[in-house]
Amino acid sequence: MRGLLAAVHGSLRGGRFLTIWSFVATLPLSATVMAPFGAGVDAPSAWPATAVTWLCFAGALGVVALVERRLHRPRARVVAVVGVLLCSGLRPIVQDLWTAASELPTPPAWQLPFRIATNVLVWTVVLVVVAVLEAAFRGLRSTNRLLGSVAAELVQAEARSRDFAERAHRIALAAATRLRAGIVALGADDGTAAAVRRLGAEGFRTWSHRLRTLADEPDGSPAPPGRGDGAVPGPETRGRGAGYRLPATGVVVLLYGATMLPYALRSQSATELLLGVLVLVGGGLAIDAGSRCRALARRRAARSAAFLALSAVLGIALSALAVAHGAPVGTAVVPAVVYFAYALFAGLCAGALHAQRRERRRLSGAIRSAQRTAREGTRTAREGLRRSAELLHRDGQGGCAVFALAHPDPTRAEVAGLQQALDETVSRMEAILSAGGAAGDPGAELTALFGTWGRVMDLRVEESEAARTACGSAPWAARDAYDVIAEGLLNAVKHGVERRAEISLDVIATGAGPHLRVRVRSFGAVVPGAQLRPASRMRDLDARLLRAPGGAVLEAVLALPHSAVVSAEHPAEAPRRRP
Repeated sequence: MRGLLAAVHGSLRGGRFLTIWSFVATLPLSATVMAPFGAGVDAPSAWPATAVTWLCFAGALGVVALVERRLHRPRARVVAVVGVLLCSGLRPIVQDLWTAASELPTPPAWQLPFRIATNVLVWTVVLVVVAVLEAAFRGLRSTNRLLGSVAAELVQAEARSRDFAERAHRIALAAATRLRAGIVALGADDGTAAAVRRLGAEGFRTWSHRLRTLADEPDGSPAPPGRGDGAVPGPETRGRGAGYRLPATGVVVLLYGATMLPYALRSQSATELLLGVLVLVGGGLAIDAGSRCRALARRRAARSAAFLALSAVLGIALSALAVAHGAPVGTAVVPAVVYFAYALFAGLCAGALHAQRRERRRLSGAIRSAQRTAREGTRTAREGLRRSAELLHRDGQGGCAVFALAHPDPTRAEVAGLQQALDETVSRMEAILSAGGAAGDPGAELTALFGTWGRVMDLRVEESEAARTACGSAPWAARDAYDVIAEGLLNAVKHGVERRAEISLDVIATGAGPHLRVRVRSFGAVVPGAQLRPASRMRDLDARLLRAPGGAVLEAVLALPHSAVVSAEHPAEAPRRRP
């Protein structure tokens, strides 16, 4: 019921409460149930009056529809409901005028209030059902167009991902070729410390920046899915039709009772009215329960057929009860027609609303999938590029810087060793890109990093047991810590006046949960206003460059899952030191 009310409200706010289907629905009802049939009036003689009455009624509703279309404020469109109520209330008066003009007998004047109430209820219910159905089917058509656009966008996003991956592979292959050529050139007679620095600055650094720039290149923005581009949705996105669905329990009984009550009040006694209400409520509840029994739970078609068949039986029973009470045949047939019609249209309305909700869920899922594809479709290639750029920057450029510091006048054997190490770095870059950005054990990587730098400078490492546990349990945090430490050590070599650095890793408790704190301290004067590069990896990790006595500290606080710390360290425990 709540969904039906929301659908009615939506059709009013949309400015299309009255449509061409509203006028189509009024014609058969005007010619049958609402026609001036009764005692002393035969059907053929009443047709002219019925036709003219329908034309007047449809014309009045047309005026209301035109007014509704011209109102732009949603709240002002309630005039459509007021117009329907007014036209419905005046309809029996107009019908009596045309019936009298056709020299046919008219109902007694005392019945006019009951007839007005009947018209108001019947026409309001019918037009509301038509408006909801039309809005639901219009929404389904719009949803299908949107699904077609999203399906096309998904294909385009996948194509963009493939193109990006191919371009990344070509550039990485070019980087490997050029870098290996530079590494081979070191074996020439000019394999001096200056040549090593030049290879690090002009070779590894250049390609590191180029790979990083490519990794940060923005994706193409997908086209807004709200504008139907005529694309036809494929089988994987095309939804099923609306179909028939059992209405909510008691809805048909409620609608029938509300619309037929004025008839009953003017034509039946209290005893007959009570008996009719008992038959209606008892039969309606029995139909709702029988059509929803466990035997039909998984057979939608059988469930719907049972509901309609039982509704027809109940309608016939109500008509038979009316005949038993002495009602004319023309009046007695009304319950059978009206109850079955309400059961049919209530099910169609429920099916259309359910289909609309289903298609909207499908559309939402398709849009989320398109956004996820556009955002993450190149994630693997981008992660590989970023890690490759960091590897070239850290191990390539950093290795050249360390070698130049440790070997001011290198021998041929020392240059050959450097060549082998740099060639292994390039091979690791190729392996990372081939594996889609995957890396090895982060703990082993940290140990190797400490050992490499510890051979050329005074390096002190303080790593708590909680931090070691966290690095083993949260590999992504450990890899981020690796990047922070590698960047800090490289800065210490490039900008420090002393060949020493201090590294600390510990786990701190915050209001947002445990975090891994990484600090790299270098010794040397800091240039006033010095800061991290805007597009650097450190900015992505929310790292900070802080002043410290006699130098600077690069600090990053990395979030950890609660399960990453399984052995919390007491604050008084001394951290583990590495010489």
